[in-house]
Amino acid sequence: MPYEYAVRNLDRRVWYLSLARFIRAMGRVSSFIFLPLIFVAVYNVSFLVTGLILGVATLIQAVFQYFSGMWTDRVGRRIFLIVMPVPVIALYFLMYFIVSDHLPFYYLAAAWYGTMMANAIQFPAIQAAVADLTSVSYRLSGFTVLRVMANLGAAVGPILGGFLSIYGFQLIFLLAGISTVAEVSILYLYVSETYFPLDPSPGPHIKETKFAYRDHFFLIFTIAGIFWGFFLRQNGPALTLYVFDLQNLPVLDLGFIYALNGTLVVALQFPILRLISRISTPVMWRSAGVIFYAAAFILLAVSNQFLLFLLVMAIMTIGEDFVAPTTQTIITTLAAVNLRGTYIGVYNLYSSIGRFFGAFIGLAMLYFFRNITSSFWVYVAIGTLAVSLWYFLLNRPFIKRMDGSEETTAT
Repeated sequence: MPYEYAVRNLDRRVWYLSLARFIRAMGRVSSFIFLPLIFVAVYNVSFLVTGLILGVATLIQAVFQYFSGMWTDRVGRRIFLIVMPVPVIALYFLMYFIVSDHLPFYYLAAAWYGTMMANAIQFPAIQAAVADLTSVSYRLSGFTVLRVMANLGAAVGPILGGFLSIYGFQLIFLLAGISTVAEVSILYLYVSETYFPLDPSPGPHIKETKFAYRDHFFLIFTIAGIFWGFFLRQNGPALTLYVFDLQNLPVLDLGFIYALNGTLVVALQFPILRLISRISTPVMWRSAGVIFYAAAFILLAVSNQFLLFLLVMAIMTIGEDFVAPTTQTIITTLAAVNLRGTYIGVYNLYSSIGRFFGAFIGLAMLYFFRNITSSFWVYVAIGTLAVSLWYFLLNRPFIKRMDGSEETTAT
């Protein structure tokens, strides 16, 4: 396969995009981790309603990503990179005051939805910009650097968030707002436009999605992503509430568990990148990575101590190191040059269906099995193994698709 370990040869703008992701993750990741706790512990919102709020946010985010992916293919990347974080700054500061003054929880949910919409509009531009700045052979390295820097921030963020939560959950949102100021400053100063469309226009062209829908391999990969999104979602809100509310671990311990994830990504991602670049295909390694998640879910069925939860997170992180870099690598390799944002948007739209039901049904099932939580995690593990098999079966068609392929422009 045409992938090389090429970290040192990347365009400097990839590193600035990655630095911005580090700062963003350091400040914002705690807001994602601790928001379910704030709903449940501070506002006494039920598991079911919390899952519904998080699930609806996923769908809203996906719809915005769908259209913003097409937009960024029409007008370029930079406007989305530097404009969309600006309202996020104001919204995070607003969330700080909402929690500080203990205003109704639906104010907090509404403000959080606003951040999700802005993030969704920006996300395809970030991913497409990395693809713009890397050749096919360097692309896996480019997305890996982006991910490692984001997870370096994610290693620091939960510890900061756990510490700040001792003095008040509202401080988590203050940190998120300040970090976003730094993020947009770096993007404005150091990341110039990466893509100049041949036919720029002010809005998305729905007809461009026909190329994605006619791409049979991409559609099958996307359907697999729907199911994967459902099961992957269980390592988010379900795991958070399982550890904190059902196993009664303190918030700071939860912060350390998630911090381990970011730390191990930084430590292991580049060695794993070397392995992925040399042997087999990203689809095959994606299948292997999903197996690690299944093993972690099995272990969760018998975990009730802090050290066991750390082991669970370590196993999940190894799986994540195989799975996460392959997502955008596969999608942007399949897409023509002028359809990268569109493909990213289409994939995120449909995979969000799985994430929606994963948040909503997942938390509902966890509550239903609250007295026998081992059954919940065993069912999740079985479904995860089925997804791994699906990706395994996609490997040969992917090899055939890539043989002799080269980057083109769709017309």
